[in-house]
Amino acid sequence: MARVNIQQLIKRYGNFTALKQLDLEIPDGSFTAILGPSGCGKTTLLRCVAGLLMPDEGHIFIGDLDVTRLEPFRRNLGMVFQRPSMFPHMTVFNNIAWGLKLRGWAKADIPARVREMLRLVRLSEMENRTYQQLSGGQAQRVVIARALAPKPDLLLLDEPLSALDAKLREELLTEIAEIHRQTRCTTLLVTHDQSEALTVADNLVLMNEGEIVQQGAPLDIYRNPQTVFSANFIGTNNLLPCTVVDNGTQTQLRLDGSDLCLNVITPRFALTLGQPVWACIRADDIDVLDPATAAVHKNVVNVEMVRTTLTGGSVSVEAKLANIPIRINVGGSQRFNLLDNTHTLTCALSHVTVVAREAQAVRQ
Repeated sequence: MARVNIQQLIKRYGNFTALKQLDLEIPDGSFTAILGPSGCGKTTLLRCVAGLLMPDEGHIFIGDLDVTRLEPFRRNLGMVFQRPSMFPHMTVFNNIAWGLKLRGWAKADIPARVREMLRLVRLSEMENRTYQQLSGGQAQRVVIARALAPKPDLLLLDEPLSALDAKLREELLTEIAEIHRQTRCTTLLVTHDQSEALTVADNLVLMNEGEIVQQGAPLDIYRNPQTVFSANFIGTNNLLPCTVVDNGTQTQLRLDGSDLCLNVITPRFALTLGQPVWACIRADDIDVLDPATAAVHKNVVNVEMVRTTLTGGSVSVEAKLANIPIRINVGGSQRFNLLDNTHTLTCALSHVTVVAREAQAVRQ
């Protein structure tokens, strides 16, 4: 296990700068997910850490060792790519043993370590099978076992579930989380799938256009996005244009073009009276109320339903609040009563945060 410290990292492809003076600290023993859209620089970052790409500027430390210009095989890493990279002519046992032989393990110690890894990934009965005799999920577990067998300081996962179907992805994601819990090997996962990142990571790094937009605990980023990009990329958030009208013991915003005022979670950046901001409300944080009980709730509003859609186990409501489109995700036993109805709903906005008003497009 080791911490990773990345300092002022720059990587260019011709005139395009993929990483822009990026600084990042990955704690020892953490499971860090790097999340972002295609082309944001997350895979470039991972490949720089692995030594498969050389940065143009900056430094990468694994533990106390500066590995910026070090060959990949000298970095004591394990790496798993998008598609299972087993040797098809070798058995499961020999695939895992291969990594240990490369690292110079004593021949007598290899069988016990291989079988320990097979138990870890729940493939103890399959050591004599070949690639052709495994499912995609089983093959990827072999690759994970091979990567972990030499006891690396850092495990790198480059979208390891993207080639699997939905059910296998869910199963293997749970197993990867359990493997990390048992080994505590510092792990860095690159993904564009927010559900993967939120499920397994204890440290989330959100990237866009070669920069880190926000970093922290997944639940904190999910509940408290700090930028329009964060709010738009993770989950379904409603962004309402507001103005700061009270910044004393509580923060209060007024919805632009109306008399509606909202009490909000104290922001993590300084506000001034009259400042234009976004009120950010997750679609999951809007509670449909019985009007008779509305008085005991904060931020009670009336919205006009436009349409409803059944999405899995919840009902998605498209509505308007003071003529601004919003989305509400409704669960619970009463959700089906909303289908095929268009009327006024009384709602409580239970968790409202503040996002700086930026010159970025807002998804509605």
